[in-house]
Amino acid sequence: MITYLSFMKDVLPPKEWYKVNRFVNELKTAYVPPVVSVYTPPREIDRVIRILEETERVPEVEEVETAIERELDSLRGSVGSICMFGWRAGEVVLKHLITSGDVPPVYVVDAKPFFEPLHDILEIQYDMLLILLDQKKALLKLYKGGEVQRQKRIKSYVGAKHHKGGWSQKRFSRIRETQVRNHLNRVQEYLGRFDLKSIERIILAGSGNAKKDFARGHLIKELADKAVLVKGLDFSSSDEEIDAMLVDQLDKHRKAVESRQLSRVRERMPKGLALTENREIQRALESGAVETILIASDYYAATPEEDERIIRMIEEAEHTSAEVEFITDERVLEELHKHGSVVASLRYRPF
Repeated sequence: MITYLSFMKDVLPPKEWYKVNRFVNELKTAYVPPVVSVYTPPREIDRVIRILEETERVPEVEEVETAIERELDSLRGSVGSICMFGWRAGEVVLKHLITSGDVPPVYVVDAKPFFEPLHDILEIQYDMLLILLDQKKALLKLYKGGEVQRQKRIKSYVGAKHHKGGWSQKRFSRIRETQVRNHLNRVQEYLGRFDLKSIERIILAGSGNAKKDFARGHLIKELADKAVLVKGLDFSSSDEEIDAMLVDQLDKHRKAVESRQLSRVRERMPKGLALTENREIQRALESGAVETILIASDYYAATPEEDERIIRMIEEAEHTSAEVEFITDERVLEELHKHGSVVASLRYRPF
């Protein structure tokens, strides 16, 4: 088995996201244990085949692994990462998917399919900026697609606190306040050098009051509205602690975004500016009237015709600049299902 490690997460285009998600949902009920799961980037096919050949075979999956080797060999030259699953159900059954998302080389034999790499590329990502600061230091980290794209460390001279009384203490305190203010100004200046347009969330963390002072006096309203203050992190925090905080903030932000999207559709329903029937949504898309489509992540088209209709709707949305959003939060999904698994918010009444 190849050890599975975390890797850069991609945001798939809506059409591909739908197809990958459907593939996973289909596979959840189709397999017979044990299952062989193999992932490989195109450049690693030779290595993965070699590992399959050299690994001591379990009799139950020997034929499956041999079939996977042949199938991988036939897929040389494919554009994209290969995700393949195999098992025996009387005869050998192979299911594979080719995706533009990045996957690591993985080989797993287990009682069920190993889905983690696919779950990772299905993860809905938002660009986030971490500002970790105190009164002397700052760390700015810009995350795009789950990867640190840019970072900057800042260190300023700020005198230690003065504990003696009298006039000297007041004078020293004023000087120190000026130094702290200058430090925060430097952080603000460097912040302006980042690409802030796509940032969905700004996380302010660090010991002391520096993060509160920075939020109050050094963020324009547009950025302040995106900012959240987080406790429990400072410059001694490990990468694992920072990652855990980011995952938590991403999850909270995703839930808030999905809830707002559904609320917007709900508010438009009494005005006739929302549709819940797929045929009507497709007609509205063709006329350019659709602003946003919300699709339940657990939606499963019952027929190939309905599946093809959803794909055409996503394609039409891309052509008419309509947004396609997949709802993943369980509570928001429950509310969405009351209106159907696919709903559309309209720019105007098309018919």
